[in-house]
Amino acid sequence: MGQLLNYTPPKLSQHAIDALCQELIDAAEFMADEQILCVADALHDTLRHRKQLRSKIHQRVEERLCSGGGPAFPF
Repeated sequence: MGQLLNYTPPKLSQHAIDALCQELIDAAEFMADEQILCVADALHDTLRHRKQLRSKIHQRVEERLCSGGGPAFPF
């Protein structure tokens, strides 16, 4: 008990993002084109999965709020 659950993704500071980007760029100097594309594909898949999850959550919330009524989120 007493444990707080935080379901938001961790946020990186702009400095941390800049450092990570620079590290990836530096690593890419030693990677084959196929390896760079593999990393890019993995990041793209992560974004796609997040978007699908958000869409499912939005749909479930709307279904629960609008059982038999109009749209909960008209926008």
